[in-house]
Amino acid sequence: MSLLILMACSAEHSEEEADVTSSVKVQTQPLELTDIVETITAYGSVIALPNSLKSLSVPYASRIVKVFVSSGEAVQAGEPLLVVEPSEDALLSVKQAQQELAAATKELNLLQGRFQLKLATEHELVTSQLRVDQAKALLADLTARGSLKSRTLKADKPSVIVSVKVQQEQQLASGSPLLQWSEQTQWRIELGVEASQIGALRKLQRVELIPTNRKLEQSVSGVIESISQQVDPVSHLVSVVVKPSNEASFLLNESIEGCITIATKHTLVSPREAVLPDDDKYSVFTVVDKKAVKHRVDIGIETDTSVELIDPTLKVEDELVILGNYELTDGMDIEVEKP
Repeated sequence: MSLLILMACSAEHSEEEADVTSSVKVQTQPLELTDIVETITAYGSVIALPNSLKSLSVPYASRIVKVFVSSGEAVQAGEPLLVVEPSEDALLSVKQAQQELAAATKELNLLQGRFQLKLATEHELVTSQLRVDQAKALLADLTARGSLKSRTLKADKPSVIVSVKVQQEQQLASGSPLLQWSEQTQWRIELGVEASQIGALRKLQRVELIPTNRKLEQSVSGVIESISQQVDPVSHLVSVVVKPSNEASFLLNESIEGCITIATKHTLVSPREAVLPDDDKYSVFTVVDKKAVKHRVDIGIETDTSVELIDPTLKVEDELVILGNYELTDGMDIEVEKP
């Protein structure tokens, strides 16, 4: 009799243990109907487009007296950039033009006297006058170019120096580039995008931009300005040029991360941790009457933290298991803990 009682107690104790062990503690969260945004993340840098670069030069042979700026420096309108002066060749050209004008004028005066004495023809007089006019024009042109004295070249508007191509005491031929500059409003962001993703992009599509190596208080918005139709042979990516908003405070050649908005959808959204892989699909668990209910679902748009759930059996405010779901099976008893 004692043995039977002991066995009965043991069986009852085992059943209690089974009941205790079959109940799993989980944390839940109501399923939400909200917006989820599909994006593409791409990386690139700040560039000055070739057609936005301005070159500075002088139209005469020159020598660099002083350089005030360096590559990457921001300048304001009126700030000095360079001091240049005519080279010896330029001064020689001016001197030769002056001598030619003096000689032509003297010849013309002589011819005019001879013409009055009928010792020179009208053709000779016209030819001499033409020589004087040409000498005057040449000297006036050289003078207008500034090849008679040194000049301080200044910035005509706020800009950033892209490159300085000269150094102090350097001798330059006429028209040689001295430096290049670009207005900051003309800068663009060039992003590299996988060729397979180009079909989802279009002009004026919104892009959020942030530097990769420093923090801003908030991202800078921009829009896609152009999409290349070729793959870069080195990076194997397609170039997408983004025009940032006017308040952008980027640095030239700075590395940038761009988040391109592809689509926004109002749908059932779950935290990523609630979704479990399940063969060729996915699963989530909800809680109904303290029991686990398994739902095999498809997923749509994904972000780093959220997932769109596609399943007709799910509805808003369903109690979705977000912690402890790896231990669950369909119909298992659940004890919900508050987070």
